[in-house]
Formats: sequence, structure tokens, C-alpha cells
Amino acid sequence: MEYMPIVDAQSKEPLYQQLYKQLSKWIASGEIPSGTKLPSIRQLMKASGVGKNTIEAAYQQLLAEGYIVSRERSGFFAAEIERWSEPVDQDEEIALYSSILKKKKGEHLSCRYNFHGSVIDTEHFPYAAWRSCMLEALDVYPEDFAFYGDDQGEWELREELSGYLRRARTLICRPEQIIIGTGLQQALSFLCLLLADRHHVVAIEEPGYADARIVFSHHGYEVVSIPLEEEGLSIEALEKSNATVVYTTPAHQYPYGMVMPVGQRQQLLQWAKRKNAIIIENDYDGEFRYDVHPTPSLQGMDRDGCVVYIGNFSKAFSPALRLDYTVLPRQLLGRYLEAFQAYPSPVSRHLQRSMQLFMQKGYWEKHVRKMRTVYHRKHDALLRAIQTYMPREVRVLGQSAGLHILLEVDTSRMEKELIELARGVDVCVYPSGHNWANDPTNARPRIIVGFGGVEEQDIAVGIRRLAEAWFSL
Repeated sequence: MEYMPIVDAQSKEPLYQQLYKQLSKWIASGEIPSGTKLPSIRQLMKASGVGKNTIEAAYQQLLAEGYIVSRERSGFFAAEIERWSEPVDQDEEIALYSSILKKKKGEHLSCRYNFHGSVIDTEHFPYAAWRSCMLEALDVYPEDFAFYGDDQGEWELREELSGYLRRARTLICRPEQIIIGTGLQQALSFLCLLLADRHHVVAIEEPGYADARIVFSHHGYEVVSIPLEEEGLSIEALEKSNATVVYTTPAHQYPYGMVMPVGQRQQLLQWAKRKNAIIIENDYDGEFRYDVHPTPSLQGMDRDGCVVYIGNFSKAFSPALRLDYTVLPRQLLGRYLEAFQAYPSPVSRHLQRSMQLFMQKGYWEKHVRKMRTVYHRKHDALLRAIQTYMPREVRVLGQSAGLHILLEVDTSRMEKELIELARGVDVCVYPSGHNWANDPTNARPRIIVGFGGVEEQDIAVGIRRLAEAWFSL
């Protein structure tokens, strides 16, 4: 009988599903032309030995999904299905991008001793407490699944954050000023929109975080590079530029690692006041500093409402959450409330509730205190290993804060060659050169060495291997 599907009684797949799949495939492909009458239920029962209920279930699914239509007293007929053109084989075109994909994959190679600057310590992660908060959030806030939530992020989480930032980072802020987001790039993209009507030139430290430069450029801003001095970006060079926005990492300059002193911070704030400018302060790992006195945030020193503060949960907790926050000054908060309510928080309510409970129960600050101790030990172990195994040709930069240092290497080898030599002995270290807008002339290679994700007992072994790879020849 024409268009009679075959079922396999031994298959684990339900019989009605087998019928549905065969018939829908024939109709979609045109093998059963539109308007063709399908076998009646009685005919299918007789030909296949399948029961009436099974066939009816298959036809009802076909009917519900628009593959067939039912005509009273006539039966079921194949519906008119829009035919899609055959997909074009893009394998050859995609192959052109293989080198880019391989390079991207290579950025996070797995190796025995991985000194990545953004990897955290997972051995001391509070799995039990975090799991408990995630489950409790489901029980306590079931209504969250019915609504989108607050555009700026859950109010209770913003309350917890504002209190923590006042205590730990000297910020002056209220929950109303905080916007919850999914990462620095998203935060900067939003700020680009918020500032676009009055600002067109952005200054970035040279070298500075490459992704920030890319985001500003993608949004049409002119990006100017401001050279670094011993203690941070050059205020004199900033004064000479025509920038009215500056992006900076004063607590731990990326990638060089210096901490901007209070005097220079005051000069930067005075520049912003004179120029009616905006300072974007990215405090990406400000919780961790070693053997130096805490320095107040720029936002906490600001009395004129010109600092946007961006922080995150990535370094102190986990980068996998993609959870950050932006604190707007009063002048930008008004503009946001007037014109930018079409940009709700992209972070799931459940994740926000989980972090809210984690903070409310005291787990967050307890975890941060614990990780300060853990990272301080690793930091000291790294410096001891460098002093023990590295020759005088290597100088340590940026050792006062954060989860990475720089190794400046006095060598004729290029940055790429040093990294490849390291990988040859199962050690991963990372480049800093791509953070320059303009290639520095006669600059020594400076290699990023993170210590957050390396086990403490492995640090010395990894550095010894690194020294042998670089200097044994």
C-alpha cells in the first residue's frame, strides 16, 4: 500500500513516534505531495498490526504540528509544507577560519603547570555552601520564575553589595546606583551607549586591557593610548589628550600590576572635574593585595560624581558565573533611569538570588578572607621560586596585588618563543604584548604568570621547569 510506514516492534522508541517520524519526514521532503490522502486508521491497523490508539496518537501529533490536515468525512491529507532550499556546503569556507579557531583554543591549553592569570583556586571553593544557597533560592523564591525581575538586578542583592562595597572597598553608594551584569565587556558596551551623546574620545592605559579597547572601538569611540609611568597612567599625557573618558585599573594595573597611589588618584579626579569627564574604574581583583596598605577606591574618593565603578565576582569567587556589577555616579544614574530602561539585567534571577543568600548568610566575606590567605601563600611561594630558580635576567613586576605578576625577561628571544619553550616542558604562561595598542620599541618580553589556579606545592616545580626551558641552552 502506498505511503505505508514500517514500524519495528523491537525498537525502544514508542511505535506512535516511529509512525510520526516516518510520515513527517515524507511530507516535509515532498515524497508525500501536499494534498495527498494518507492511509486511514483502519488501513494502517490492518497493514502494520499496530493498535488503533497508537495510530491515532501519531496522527494527532502530525495534526498538531501542521504536517497534516483533517477533512470531515474524508480523512487526513498532507498539508502544504514550505520547502527550504538545500543548505550550502560551507565546510570549505569555514576551513578558512581554522587557524583562528586553533589559536583561540590554544589560549587555554591544558598543561601540568598552568599559570593562567584568570584561573582561580577550586580546591577551596565553598561548594557545599554555594549548593545550599542555590537550592534555597528555588524554595524561597519560586515566584521568580513567573516574572522577569528588576531591570537593574534584584534589589536584595544590590543591598548586600552596597553594604559590602562600603565596608571592603570604601565605596560611597546606594543600591539604586548598582546595575547587575554579566561581565566587563557587557558593562562597557552599556556604558558606551550611555555616554555616546556627550563623549566621543576614550583614553586607555598603554598597555591596557585589550578587550576594553576593542569594545570602545566597536562602538565608534576614538581610543587614545596614555603611557604608563612608574605608578600608573601619566596624568600629564592625559591632560594633553582630547579624551573626556578614561578607562583605568588603579588597584592593580592590567597587565603591569602597579597600584596607583593616593596622590595620583587625586590628580586624576581633579582632571575629571576640570574636564567634566568620566573615569571608568575597573576594580577586577581589588580584594587581593600583599604587603601593602589598602588604597581607597577612586569612587570612594570622588566628591563630584565622575567615577563609574565596575567590580565582579570572578576572581574572588568564580569566573564561570559571569556575574559583575556597575556602580553609576548620580549624573549618569539620572540619564539611565530616563532613557535606558529597555536594557534589563541579563543575569538570571536564580543566580542573583543564590548570590544574595550567599552574602546574607555571611559566606561571601568569610570566603574572601579565606582566599586572601590562600592567595597570599601562593604569591609568596611564587616569589620564592622565582628568586631561587630564575637568573638575574628576569625581573618581577606588579607583585603587590591581584592574582598575577609579570616576568620581564632580558633576552634576545621574542615573547612567542618564550611561551612555546615553556609549553615544551608542560608549563603554560601567557603573553602581555597584545595589550599594547602600538608595538613598543626595543621592549623586553613581559610574560604573565598567574598563580590562582596552581596548587601551592606545584609552583616551585613549574617555575624551575620554566627557568630550565628559558636558560638551560
